[in-house]
Amino acid sequence: AHRAAMQGAAHAGAEFLEFMRVCHKLKRTKRTGWVDYGVPCPESVCDHQYRMALMAMCIGGCDPDLDQARMMEIALVHDLAEAIVGDITPRDGVSKEEKAQREKQAMLGTCREGAR
Repeated sequence: AHRAAMQGAAHAGAEFLEFMRVCHKLKRTKRTGWVDYGVPCPESVCDHQYRMALMAMCIGGCDPDLDQARMMEIALVHDLAEAIVGDITPRDGVSKEEKAQREKQAMLGTCREGAR
């Protein structure tokens, strides 16, 4: 039983590291809209998520009716799928339905990796 538990923990650790590796891609994934419009030094998706989390922290702390922690969680994960599917914009010619499907599949796989 102990050996099986150790193997399970090692497997979970490997899956967590893979999740973190996927998330790391967001540091290098530039926001497509910024690139398309020639913005110098375009921000990465990770930069965007971090700034959104800070905004959520500040705004959420101003109103007791807001769930600050939940707002920050959403800000941190709302673009995780882009590590797999990229930053799809309307200029890419992908329908909203197709974009939603791609992102949903990516999130299901990413969340499975991170949750294990």
